[in-house]
Amino acid sequence: MLPTLQPFFQGPFSEYGDAMALSQSQSEPTLAQCLDERGLLATVITGWAHSQGIAAGRAQASIWHMLYTIRVMPSVLLSHSLLMRPLPLSTHSVRLCLTSQRLMLAHCGEISPLSGDTDSRYHALIFEHFAPLHHYLNEQFGIAERVLWSSLVYRLNHLSKTIAEHLPNPAQLNQDVHWLLHTQQWRGKRNPLFKAHQKGFDVGAIRVRGDCCLMHEHPVKGYCDDCPKRPEHMNMRASVAKSLSQ
Repeated sequence: MLPTLQPFFQGPFSEYGDAMALSQSQSEPTLAQCLDERGLLATVITGWAHSQGIAAGRAQASIWHMLYTIRVMPSVLLSHSLLMRPLPLSTHSVRLCLTSQRLMLAHCGEISPLSGDTDSRYHALIFEHFAPLHHYLNEQFGIAERVLWSSLVYRLNHLSKTIAEHLPNPAQLNQDVHWLLHTQQWRGKRNPLFKAHQKGFDVGAIRVRGDCCLMHEHPVKGYCDDCPKRPEHMNMRASVAKSLSQ
């Protein structure tokens, strides 16, 4: 756990801080090295998936990614949006312990004059961490990158709302999440979060994802509540897909 986040991850919440730790050691590979050595991370993911009884390659990558975001994003949201300390999470900066799958950081983030800007605090996370990770998972397992972005948007929404309920003033967090999901162009590039968010649709009080994360291919899991493959969502999904293609 990062020492700056210990006050937030107390008692039953402690497990949510275990995804990251401080380390000056260079014994673990950087995430960039894990992605460059094609079989390195893929072997770890496949081994974990087999232990869970997940057979199909696309499902292995997608479910691993979903759980990865659940572990990583609470620390990110608290540090980036509450403490205003963007963490060093580019693939060349962060190291990955392959046995524990914990991210090893050289420091707890630094406050700078630009820290008040959502763009500056989150750009490296999206374009220098998740973008190359998604590309890797697509190449190694055949999972479409749009599915991974959809999963990230879902977890970003869900986790930010959960965290906001426990904060005395969640205004900055809410502002950051709104910016991330509703900004179409980001430094001259398409914002992949915007596209994934726009592809979702509302069914009553539920925001249904545009793409299924394949969680139902886990032997003890089923369709997510917001899964577009749920029978009650299928007709609405077809209608949204038709409108997006026009």
